Amino acid sequence: MSSNLRVSILSLCFLLSASSVFAQTSRPLTLEECVGIALRENSTLRNAERRKQIAGTNVIAARAGLLPRTDVSLSSGRFQQGDRTLLDDVPVGVDPNTGEVVYERRTITQPGYSSNSNSASVNVNQLLFDFGATWNRIKQANAAEDASTKTFESTKQSTILLVNQRYLGYLKELQLLKVNEDAVKTSEEQLKRTESMFEIGSVAQGDVFRARTTNGNDRISLITQQNQVANARGLLNVAMARPTDAALEIVDIEEVPAVREYKLDDVVQVAVEKNPELQSYKYEMKRASYGKHVARTAFLPSFSVRGSYQRSHNEFDRVYSDFSKNWFGSIGLGMSLNLFNGFADQAELERESLSYRIAEEDHQNRLRTLRLEAEQALLSLQAWKEVTAINSENLLSAQEDLRLAQERYRVGAGTLLDIITAQSNLTRARSTFIRAKYDSMIAYAYLQSVMGTLGE
Repeated sequence: MSSNLRVSILSLCFLLSASSVFAQTSRPLTLEECVGIALRENSTLRNAERRKQIAGTNVIAARAGLLPRTDVSLSSGRFQQGDRTLLDDVPVGVDPNTGEVVYERRTITQPGYSSNSNSASVNVNQLLFDFGATWNRIKQANAAEDASTKTFESTKQSTILLVNQRYLGYLKELQLLKVNEDAVKTSEEQLKRTESMFEIGSVAQGDVFRARTTNGNDRISLITQQNQVANARGLLNVAMARPTDAALEIVDIEEVPAVREYKLDDVVQVAVEKNPELQSYKYEMKRASYGKHVARTAFLPSFSVRGSYQRSHNEFDRVYSDFSKNWFGSIGLGMSLNLFNGFADQAELERESLSYRIAEEDHQNRLRTLRLEAEQALLSLQAWKEVTAINSENLLSAQEDLRLAQERYRVGAGTLLDIITAQSNLTRARSTFIRAKYDSMIAYAYLQSVMGTLGE
């Protein structure tokens, strides 16, 4: 295959791949796809995953306390000392009268010397008994890992809820934008009709001014709503860890998903069993409880068995050969008891006791807020059902009222104020319906999050 043909084929593959990626990113995204992007890219969720992994390593570190601690030390070196001068008493003779040795203080020079130093040692230390401190550290680390896992699950559900809220919020703002666009279109058409009727003398000039004012107000509302759409798009992009100004199209949810009837007590019962944030507080209580046990054992002794084997010689080969010589070893039992360390042990016990109380208080407070959040979500869902029933009639009535008002005004039997009022009522009815529709879906996602079942 020629090099030009190979380059052409690679270029074609690249273009096809690029166009495929472009097609995937440019098409409208569903709610599930947005949630998937957020679960992969959301920074808060990534860090929660890393904290869970750190908690897992702490469990391994705690288990290490049950295993023997072994260390090996090898060293080789050469010691060298230069000539030394020092003052010393040197015998110089014997006193003829007393017969005692006579000394004289002189400067003495000792020649330097050098020698090799080689050693090898193995030390083993095995814990025997510490009144359950090590086992409680393991249990404490396991509880902390469980709490971290539940915190990760809670963060995951919060991320899913956030995407649901912002996705549905974006849809709501887009639908409200259409309502405003229709209102501007209707008021522009009415303005043109009013101007035409004024030109032939059918209406007063004041009607033209009122029609222009109405159209101006509608266009102002449209501009405001356009900003709301841009803001909602940016919020959804941020939830998916994308630039705020990134282009984004999403798929509308035309039909409100069917929601079964919920009772408040049933919702709270499920939440107590499954809500990950509530569960994390329970594990934090367990972690602090084991921490108190560990802190109490600091006032008690620990027992261990220790053994060592060492070899040393100034010749290297003799350290690593002929193992029947040049060695010494030891084995024995040891006890360690901390008598006083500046009240640090007492402070640790108090700290763990306070940590337990904090986790217990957080758990009780979350139970209270869970019930309130469930009640609010259920009220919002109930309101959607009632608003739907009422607003269906309101929409039909508002549309018919606007049609009749326009017809009466055309034949001179009505006023422009009737048309403006009817148009305002229609816009309000459509906006109310849209807000209730998407707010109910947000409330349902929130209810699932409270129960801990969102994303299942």
